[in-house]
Amino acid sequence: MKIYLGSPFFDQEQLHRVKRVEKALEENSTVTEVFSPRLQQVDHLEHGSDEWRETVYNNDIKHVEWCDAIVAVHDYEGKHVDPGTAFEIGYAKAKGKFIVLYQEKDPEHEAPVNLMLSDSLDVYLQDLDDLKQYDFNERKPIRLEKYFFDEVAEEE
Repeated sequence: MKIYLGSPFFDQEQLHRVKRVEKALEENSTVTEVFSPRLQQVDHLEHGSDEWRETVYNNDIKHVEWCDAIVAVHDYEGKHVDPGTAFEIGYAKAKGKFIVLYQEKDPEHEAPVNLMLSDSLDVYLQDLDDLKQYDFNERKPIRLEKYFFDEVAEEE
């Protein structure tokens, strides 16, 4: 099973989390290969240049298409999901990929999962041991049982 790992890695907390997830996937016996954008930086190009942007974007798109499943880390800043990871989830869904959402933060208080993400995923996990042991070949669905959301503003 080839895995695309979508995750933010913009601060130390996120960096430590994605490294833990990479390790868990490496230890999962049903995973044959992992593509983690964090490990695929194009340091030979000027960060932010047009060439860098095109290379990073195209490489990530190519690997979402290449993978059998995407493991997406939800935790970002406060109640928000990383927009790049959200895009990767949506693109993977459109391509018919198997989607696993991994979240360490409390979805009720710290980081609710948006309906468009919760209902597009196949598996929702909050424990690294569960990720290490998940059988990607079996693809047993695990639903986010309770949906937490912010109240919708009403028009006055």
